[in-house]
Amino acid sequence: MKRYVMLCTFTFLAIASVIIFGTISRNAIVQVSVVKVSPLTVENSVTCSGRVERVSMRSVYAPSAAIVNHVYIKVGDKVSAGQPLMEIEVPSAKIDTAINSGAYESLLSQYSEQSQSEATTQTITAPSSGEITSVSVVNQSYIQAGNAVAVISDDLNALQVRLSVNESQISGIKVGQKAVITGVGFKDASYSGIVKSISSDAKQVVSTTGQETVVEVIVSVNKPGSDIKPGYTAKARIITSKDSNVLIAPYETVRADKDGNEYVFKLNGKRAVKTPVVTNKEFDSGFQIINGLSQNDQIIANPDAVSNGTYVIPTEKGTVSSDD
Repeated sequence: MKRYVMLCTFTFLAIASVIIFGTISRNAIVQVSVVKVSPLTVENSVTCSGRVERVSMRSVYAPSAAIVNHVYIKVGDKVSAGQPLMEIEVPSAKIDTAINSGAYESLLSQYSEQSQSEATTQTITAPSSGEITSVSVVNQSYIQAGNAVAVISDDLNALQVRLSVNESQISGIKVGQKAVITGVGFKDASYSGIVKSISSDAKQVVSTTGQETVVEVIVSVNKPGSDIKPGYTAKARIITSKDSNVLIAPYETVRADKDGNEYVFKLNGKRAVKTPVVTNKEFDSGFQIINGLSQNDQIIANPDAVSNGTYVIPTEKGTVSSDD
């Protein structure tokens, strides 16, 4: 009789152990990170690349085909409006035709010795005051009518970024929108800016991904420092829209089932609860949630580690940060 009782007791304990072990296994405790859902002000933006340049630059053009007799200026010189920049000799039609036909070297000496009486001396002057930032001719060089011979900048501190924006992104960009400007050459700083102008025409360019259609956009640089220089490459993140009081779920917290129904795992006590959600807009920080979550709900940041009803040990990751 005692053996029977002992056997029954042992059997009962074994069955109970299996049940308890199975229950624990099915409800294994998982350590998870959670984020708190709070209303945010979020931004939509477009990021594009371009090049830094001076704002106020005036090119000086050759009034006619000519030979440069003497250049009076060099890069870095300060000039006043009307100041002589260079002297040119406009040759006779005969010499000009010969030069254009490719006989420049042989005819330059002939021009110098025999045709100066037929040439007209002209002086190219500065159209405005400023600093010479480029000189593209030298003494005794030949220039075509309309060629740029020099560039004058009247404000060396004023900078802007000339951007190339893909046609698929241009519709959201408007004059007056704010921008954040960054670049490799000034990687320790960023600058604010404003969209100043949008070209009325598009153009075809060749990029690393092939040919694309782009529109030029000019963004000003607010209070540029000494680390940002004309000619540097730059990126501008243009803020195209801003929304307030938006509930955001980070992208990594949202999943979809085979039918496309979206869901998150919400923390309910010590359990992960599968919760259907409806998303709307996409922002830099995540999906906008318009149904399924409320302010201060906590959702699991690593949802692939849990299933519905899983016991969890939550570690707060924080709240979703604003795009500001």
